[in-house]
Amino acid sequence: MSVLHISQVGAHIQRKIGPHLDLEDVKKRNGDLQAVTLTRGLAALAVQVLTGFEADDAAACVIDGFQDNGVDAIAVDETQSRIIIVQSKWHAEGRKTMDQSEALKLVNGAKDLFSQKFHLFNDRARKLQESIENALINPEIRITIAIATTGPGVLPVEVQRPLQDLLTEVNGADDLDDLVDLKVLGLGDLHGFLTDKTSLKRLDLDLHLSEWGSVQTPYQAYYGLVPAGDIAAWYDRHGERLFDGNIRHALGRTAVNEALVATLRREPQHFWYFNNGITVLAESINRAARDSHSRTTGLFRLTGATVVNGAQTAASIHAVMQEDETLLEDAEIWIRVIGLDGCPDGFASSVTRATNTQNGVDARDFIALDPNQDRIRAQLRLQFDKTYGVKRTAEPVTGGNGCDVEEAAISLACAHSDPAFAVDAKRQVSVLWASTDDPVYRQLFPEDLNIARLWNSVVALRMIDAELARLRNMFDDSRTAGVLVHGNRLIAHLALSQLGSSVLDDPAAESKGLLEPTSRLTGELSALLGKVVDRHYSGAFLAPLFKNHTKCRRLVSETLSLYSGGPVQLPEQRRTTKRDAGVISRRPSRRARASQQATTRRKQDAVKVIQAAGGLEEGTLLVFRPDTKREEQLLVPWVEEVSARGRARWTNQSPAVNPLIWEVDGERYSPSNLVTTMMIAAGYSPPSGVRGTTRWTVEHRGTLSDIAEQIGATGAEDADGRLW
Repeated sequence: MSVLHISQVGAHIQRKIGPHLDLEDVKKRNGDLQAVTLTRGLAALAVQVLTGFEADDAAACVIDGFQDNGVDAIAVDETQSRIIIVQSKWHAEGRKTMDQSEALKLVNGAKDLFSQKFHLFNDRARKLQESIENALINPEIRITIAIATTGPGVLPVEVQRPLQDLLTEVNGADDLDDLVDLKVLGLGDLHGFLTDKTSLKRLDLDLHLSEWGSVQTPYQAYYGLVPAGDIAAWYDRHGERLFDGNIRHALGRTAVNEALVATLRREPQHFWYFNNGITVLAESINRAARDSHSRTTGLFRLTGATVVNGAQTAASIHAVMQEDETLLEDAEIWIRVIGLDGCPDGFASSVTRATNTQNGVDARDFIALDPNQDRIRAQLRLQFDKTYGVKRTAEPVTGGNGCDVEEAAISLACAHSDPAFAVDAKRQVSVLWASTDDPVYRQLFPEDLNIARLWNSVVALRMIDAELARLRNMFDDSRTAGVLVHGNRLIAHLALSQLGSSVLDDPAAESKGLLEPTSRLTGELSALLGKVVDRHYSGAFLAPLFKNHTKCRRLVSETLSLYSGGPVQLPEQRRTTKRDAGVISRRPSRRARASQQATTRRKQDAVKVIQAAGGLEEGTLLVFRPDTKREEQLLVPWVEEVSARGRARWTNQSPAVNPLIWEVDGERYSPSNLVTTMMIAAGYSPPSGVRGTTRWTVEHRGTLSDIAEQIGATGAEDADGRLW
């Protein structure tokens, strides 16, 4: 990109965004009006890129000025349930980007925003306070930290580090879904956005179909199989423009998308059977004579094309391609292409709406097949004369009539002695019924489940939720309200633990009034929990805090210790593994479980296993080895330019989470964070979920994962088969 492109972006800002910016403070102090317009306009432009806001709405998000706390713009996008935090850097020649001190200011400002310390921000930010507060207590909210610059779209390593550390701190190592992500919008991204926005150029795609068929009346359409790699290539070339006609763009790391990725990694030949495919609309469809001699294969040219259903599939496939394109070699996707030539007005919108609103099958629906649920339904009717809804219906069972299986599962999870179950209920409720063979489900719904415990837990949880709603209305402090919202399941666990099993298991607990202390316990324990949160996590973003198993266990322990006046012994911590969302498997044999334990250690806890066993000496040399073709093509040449880029030294010194000292800068990294840093420094975007322990090797011993597996092999032979 050139200075010409910068001047074009600047001209757009002056014409389209500048008139909407608040520049009164600059005029009063006789400041450089043009420079400030470009800086603030760049922040507003970044908001537009990430949200689609109109210029006036984007300009209203700009808070740049005195006491902006390192943040230039804050946008709340309700349609995406996302907060955008922007820092912008305008440079007329495009040679400069953010420096480390500015990155640190942005990190501190973001933390203050997460903690809702609005008194540290200026009046412009406080005007947005209500919408930000409402967003922060939304359990579905996600946050994007965006850097907008007229320089390159790659940050220097020293600038990247504090931002990546913030992401690691907030998201944690075991979260399925990243709550905070980072976007760097360089000149190419900004100029490309303006070009696409003002261009009438249509998106044209080439489509190779196999085993294809067609429908010609009343409207033209084709269907068949397409290699997964072709769809990934579409996304790689066109990005989010591919979904311009869809109701939403790719959602990132959701549970469903992780299941798609898991299938491609483990059994790509089954992807067609497990996936619903994608739907494409095109202004016109032309079949080429070449390569289209039979219904076995066909080459089609799609003019004015857009993917209206399947954005998540396309983005997930692209993520796998970035990780290892060979994983896509055996995967095919079902595709349907509808030609709009001759269709009535509004037909495209109708197709888009219909294909995105059809009822889907939830994992919960499968537990209706469990005979144990029929037993629970019968016993709840006989013992309490209550209805128990297992299958989803238009009118779910609520109130005094009974409950449904979802409410029962959440209640039993919160009543479990191990707080990990309550965290699961908050973090990803579908984990509670991922499979009828899953250990979590079996602990919540054992064959000898006490029906009184189920119903009493439901009644008590309803009382807890009602009390939390009442308390939220009493507090003006949004931080306190946030604890009540995000910590609701943990508060329920605390309250139910104090009711105790003797009350929850008593069939007459409700009639005896034994559940009446629930509301009082909720108020007392939520207040104590808030104090413990302030003591240890005063700067934490609350949404991920209450989805972190380790931190929540600490919160429960200290809160109950304060409440009881002495130390409290929690049950042995559940040993968790990352479940592949949506993947249902039967309980493996003892030998297979032992092998799976070793695999789990290798994938998740390689560093901890090595450190616990003293497996590597201080200063041991580690060498980078690529694990995918993409890394081999892009990282290896970069490493060969400066050999130190591919070398690190092991350290056993605290903090244990960062055991690698990179020879380039002498700084400490986790194996994964160092690989990510290298990728960014080399000039390309890293895929999500890089497993660094498979990239760093010790001579004659293999990768860190291999070393951890060797250390854990003996333990696996003696394992008793428990998965958690």
